[in-house]
Amino acid sequence: MTSNDYSDLKFLSPILKDKKYVFLGESSHGISEYSQSKVRLIKYLHEELGFDVVLFEGNIGEGAAVSAESSINPYMNSNEILSEFLSPWNNQETKPLIDYLIQQRNKNDLSFGGYDMRVSGYFIQFLSNWIKIYNDNLAQQYKKLEFNWRETYDNTMEEGKSLSRETLSNYKKSYQEIIAFIHGHSEELKHEYPDEKNLEKVIVKTLENRYVMLEKYYKAKKTEETTIEETGSIIRDKLMEENLLWLSTQVYPDKKIIVWGHNNHVRDRQVEIVRKDKGENTFHKWKIQSMYENLPSDYKKKSYIIGFYMHDGTIKEREAPISNQVNFGKKYSANSLEFILNEIPYDYSFIDLKYQKKEKHNEWMFKPITALSHGYFEERMIIRNHYDGIFFIKHVGPPHYYK
Repeated sequence: MTSNDYSDLKFLSPILKDKKYVFLGESSHGISEYSQSKVRLIKYLHEELGFDVVLFEGNIGEGAAVSAESSINPYMNSNEILSEFLSPWNNQETKPLIDYLIQQRNKNDLSFGGYDMRVSGYFIQFLSNWIKIYNDNLAQQYKKLEFNWRETYDNTMEEGKSLSRETLSNYKKSYQEIIAFIHGHSEELKHEYPDEKNLEKVIVKTLENRYVMLEKYYKAKKTEETTIEETGSIIRDKLMEENLLWLSTQVYPDKKIIVWGHNNHVRDRQVEIVRKDKGENTFHKWKIQSMYENLPSDYKKKSYIIGFYMHDGTIKEREAPISNQVNFGKKYSANSLEFILNEIPYDYSFIDLKYQKKEKHNEWMFKPITALSHGYFEERMIIRNHYDGIFFIKHVGPPHYYK
């Protein structure tokens, strides 16, 4: 799956010829073959079909910061970008894609970024270092603000904690002061990062995300229909949708965009799916609308969603203490996606769902079947209601993570 001969992918050309957005899902982040396959798919989509932006399930600000730094720092390499921006995919399998993105970006031919609202640390360090050039006191205030915000954010994920309107107002005021400073030094930012024409926009959007997230959580806390964890996930997917839509219209309005994320974020109509978590005996409905599900209908008409699934092997996500067998090594039922697609005599398969008419051989696409999320959790769905195509890999292994 590392060949630069893309003749085996030519079948995608008629399927995607009129699409502006391609969503590449994955049932788990911890699969070597998923990343290897996506590297080839992205190269093909760029070189053959003219897709010129890759947006990852990484923080919108982190993506902008590493892109900006790498544009002026010839010593910043793909390993640093992986560790600072794409920690879940900080592995040998994804590195060739980052090398490729850097190479193509140097030709002004391919851009990359993120759309998530979850925060690590690189953006904060990047922005505080830049502010410090002009105002050391403000840089220190900003770092303290981000530290306090993170503590408040973590507290919102705990039962019994509440946000006050005064707290929200104070955060909004503080972030807007930083935003005003950014706008006031717009020309300096452009001068220092001449290749990053949208850097100011994305920095401001990232800072706005901070208080918008708290506002959304404050409103959501007024209901008791979901758990704290579910509420947080609903807000996250909604903000990811808003970020993605904003990036598509304000930053990359004339670009064809590839979106990399978990199946749970990029599939449609997720709330129609029922699932069983580990140890549960009965199915229950999803309550979390996916990022894609939140997008407007005209956006979806220009999109094609590819879900990634697997049959057997070993999974290890970066945060997981140990690796596990897919489906814990158990047999699949005959009414499962994994059982059905395992009948195909190839290790790698692509199945289009979108353009199929119901016939005897493809009835499984049109009726409820099960499929595994994260390789462990059973879900039941009519598969073509949620994906336009499926990329299926029979045997998988864990990525080779960098320290």
